[in-house]
Formats: sequence, C-alpha cells, structure tokens
Amino acid sequence: MPLFAARPAPMPPLASAPASGALHQVPALTVLACALVVALMMSTQYLIQPFVWRNWPWDEVLAGWTVVLRDRAVVAGAIAMALVAAGRLPLATLRARALALGLAIVMGAAAGELALRVGGASGAAASTAALLSQVARWSVIAGCVATMWSLWRGVAETSAAAQAVELRSAQLERRATEARLEALRGQIEPHFLFNTLATVRRLQQVDPAQGAQLLAHFVTYLHSAQPAQPNASDTLGQEIDLARAYLGVVAQRMGGRLQVRFDVADELRPHPFPLLTIATLVENAVKHGIAPAPDGGLISVTVRRSGTAIEALVTDTGVGFTGQSGSGIGLANIRARLSTLYGSAGTLTLQANTPSGVRAAMRLPFHDSPPTASTE
Repeated sequence: MPLFAARPAPMPPLASAPASGALHQVPALTVLACALVVALMMSTQYLIQPFVWRNWPWDEVLAGWTVVLRDRAVVAGAIAMALVAAGRLPLATLRARALALGLAIVMGAAAGELALRVGGASGAAASTAALLSQVARWSVIAGCVATMWSLWRGVAETSAAAQAVELRSAQLERRATEARLEALRGQIEPHFLFNTLATVRRLQQVDPAQGAQLLAHFVTYLHSAQPAQPNASDTLGQEIDLARAYLGVVAQRMGGRLQVRFDVADELRPHPFPLLTIATLVENAVKHGIAPAPDGGLISVTVRRSGTAIEALVTDTGVGFTGQSGSGIGLANIRARLSTLYGSAGTLTLQANTPSGVRAAMRLPFHDSPPTASTE
C-alpha cells in the first residue's frame, strides 16, 4: 500500500542506570536526622531501668532523660558531621571510601565524648579508659547502622538499575518498531500509483462517470494517507477511513471482482488505535486472497468492543493460506507494534476462514487515551 512519509514523533531519552548511591551520597540533613533517631533510641535505655522509676518521681525521671538525650545527641551529631565531611572526600575506590567512613565514625565519637567531658556533662566519661570504652561503643553502634544503611541502599540501587535496564530495552524496542513503521509509511509502491492513474485515464475515455468515481476514491485515499499532525493521537476512525478509501480504489480497478463490507460502530471511531494495522491487513487480504482468486471475493472489516478489549476482524473469501500469508513484513510489524504498545494484551492471530479465505483477528485493550509503551 502506498504510504507517505511522516515526521517521526520525538522519543524520550533513553533511561540510564542510577549512579551508585552509597552512604557518601546521602544528603547531610538525612544523615543528621538518622543520628538524632539513633540518639533518641539509645536514650530510652535510661527510661526502661526499673530502679529509676522506684527512686525518683516522674518529673525528675523525665528531666534526667532529657539530659541523657542531650548527651547522646551531641555524640551522634558529631559522628554525623564527621560522616558528611568524609563523604565529600574525592575517593575513587570503594575500599578507600569505607576506610574513610570508618575513621570518621571513630573520630566523630571521640570528638563528641571529648566535648561532653570538656563541657562538664554529668554523663561524660571520667577517665581515659572510660572515654575509650564509650568511643568504642559508639563506633560499633554507628558502624552497624552505617552498614545496614549501605546494604539497604545497595539492594534498592540494584533493583533500580535492573528496572532502568529493562526500561532501556523497552525504549530501544519501541524505537526499532517506530523506525520500521516510519519505513513502512515512507514506502511508495509505484505499481499501485501508476496503475490507478492509468485506470483513471482509461475510464475517462470509455466511462467518464466511473473514472470520476475512481478519482474521487483515490483523492480520498491520498488525503487519508497523509501523516497526522505531530503529537496527535491516531484513532480508529482514521484507520477505517484509510482502509475504506484503499478498498474503494482497488474495487473499481478490479472491475466488480471485489466486494467490500464494513461493520464499525460510530462510537468507537474517536478511540485511539494503532495506525497502519487494519490497513495492512486489508492490503494483505487483497494481494494474497482476492487478487489470485479467479472470481474475486468479499473482504469484511468488523470492529467491536468486547468487554475491556477492542477486536478488529479482517476476513476475506479468497484463496486462503498459501504458505506466506502469515510471515510477511507487514504482519511482523503489526505484531511488534502491538507487543510494544500493549505487551501480551495486544495480539494478532490468523486462521482459515469458512468456506474459504483467511480470518485475521487483532485484539488490544480498550483505552480512552493514547497508549504508551511500558512504561512509557
């Protein structure tokens, strides 16, 4: 079928896998918030000691708890700031980053405990041994928290990277399918154009009325085959108009050997529909079914809604399967486009028609808006 080139719609940029999001890439406010949560959890140790509640009234218990919370927050905040500073170092290897973060935890814990000691906090370590014990305690806790955070982020990034690869694959497949569609739309079949014009010229000499009617069908076909405006959605009505105009031209050229029947509900015409699908099935029915049949035959196009799906049927009473009816590039393009747009919900099946010919059935989801790829 002569199809005219159209400007391809702009494609979104290909997705790429996210960069590694280790602890050094976490925002500073997030690190500080996590440090405060750890300090709060550690301070609750003071509240769960039974002797505290037995020996002091609740207001003094809460006052003591706020002091403990303050001291924990000072040390946790110092560790958080050290981690943020270490995260900004230009280190290239994972081992170097891990070493820097470990040293930052120890130095932050030591700085926080020394600050409490210098400030005379009641809970500050009184001796060097006690200070080192507190620093070791904080280092273990902070190291465990940092390790769990890194493992969680690693799992999340692995999942995100896998999704990005899958999205990139789907986008590449869509680009390839759209490229095949553009090639199909840009293909002009000289025989169809020249034979139609030659038939119009002959009919103008022997039967001007028939020639005028054929010319009208041909003009309608050319108008229907024009590319749509950029970003405009293709509709079932446009596809039916193109197929109807094409069959109108072919029917007159075949001199009564082709009969055509359409059964399409008007309310379905505005709904989105992949372009050049029914038109390709109609063209196949003419070339491989009706044209080789000595007596011609009938081509029927039926589109109906079936629950949450749309079914489009193109049947012919031609010669039937010849061994190549289901393997052409046009049918392969239809299947690829349906798979790209709808996944497993878009199908195309071919089977023998009764009493003769081929029945092509296309099924796709019923959408109120234009379909996109998978996460288009």
